[in-house]
Amino acid sequence: MFIVSLILKALTTAIIVVVASLVAERSRPFIAALVLALPVSTGPAYVLLALDHDAAFIANAALSSLAGNVAIVPAALAYAFLARRGARLVPAYAGMLAAWLAAVLAVRAFEWTIVPALVLNLVVFVAAGALTWSWRRGERPPPVRRQWYDVPMRALIVVSVVVGVILVSERVGPAATGIAALFPASFSSFILLMHRRLGGAAVAAAFINGMTMIFGFTGYLLVMHLFALQGQVWTGMILGLAIPLCWSALLLALNRIRAS
Repeated sequence: MFIVSLILKALTTAIIVVVASLVAERSRPFIAALVLALPVSTGPAYVLLALDHDAAFIANAALSSLAGNVAIVPAALAYAFLARRGARLVPAYAGMLAAWLAAVLAVRAFEWTIVPALVLNLVVFVAAGALTWSWRRGERPPPVRRQWYDVPMRALIVVSVVVGVILVSERVGPAATGIAALFPASFSSFILLMHRRLGGAAVAAAFINGMTMIFGFTGYLLVMHLFALQGQVWTGMILGLAIPLCWSALLLALNRIRAS
């Protein structure tokens, strides 16, 4: 029964990722980021965790994720810095992974409560946004011939993360699980597939724009943590999801106003 359930959950996640990838690859960096920043891996990962764990576990995992949410910032900065300077895929991707892992290890060195975690997110995202403001611009990518393995590879990467989180959660505590759920699977797969074909600068612009949009995910994690403390995990997930969606919609509206 566990295997059947895991397969069904993986297929559901794969469908979400495939739809997101089809939209992202046909748009300019801002629109690509808008789609890629959707919680297509972290969201389903928490749904699966909620099916197998109690509210206390989810509350602790969400708090850990809230602090670990900032790890996307050094990852985006490292990749963008290298890619914009002509680095090839392997060193640029390795730099992104190394920066993410270093940030995760730094976050895990502390015991976090809600207020410090929120302050950390605010300071890191605002500072990074100011430093990379000029990196956001990018042109609409030229039409790219799709290879047969593109979409399956992206789906496989994200599904592997979701399934991995479930398997890992059977052996570790909620803190490590919450961090693992934040691995930027969508952006990682996007880099692997598009760095050579669109160019590092275009992919970097999408990643930097996505970094700003992921700030809205802070609200999702906060709401989920607070509701899980009250034993209302599913209510927290549903209400919390509205925050990153509204944040992305606001950024889209502002982008259109500036473009008009």
